[in-house]
Amino acid sequence: MGARMDGWHLGNGQLPLPGTRLAERTFRQSDLPEIRRFAAAFSARAGVKAERHADFVLAVSEAAACALAYGPCSARLRLWTAGTRALGEIHADEMLLRQGPRGVRQDGAETLRRWLLRQLCDDVSVEPGPHGVTVRFSVVLT
Repeated sequence: MGARMDGWHLGNGQLPLPGTRLAERTFRQSDLPEIRRFAAAFSARAGVKAERHADFVLAVSEAAACALAYGPCSARLRLWTAGTRALGEIHADEMLLRQGPRGVRQDGAETLRRWLLRQLCDDVSVEPGPHGVTVRFSVVLT
């Protein structure tokens, strides 16, 4: 029985395993311009269609900014392909969560980033937790 994809999750809640193209990079806030160049190079190698290339690069940039928005920290970016999708995961740790009455509070910029990610990507998840925040996203290649 094959694994079924539900959005970017496999049926068992796991992310699809990386295909042949896996790229990783650790970064900080000051590295965001380099992260955009890194995403552009990956997009070209992975075969993201030309009309989605700029969207993919912007999505990586916004996801990185979203992951770093909660405080000074380092983050790890992973990009890979699986089937017909380019997937990304960014995990930022050592963050300073802004707590409100219902947990993590979103300011206007954070709300806009999440809205933009939903417009640019086919699937998006932002998961803050006690050990950091993880942003996951996917874009159809062709």
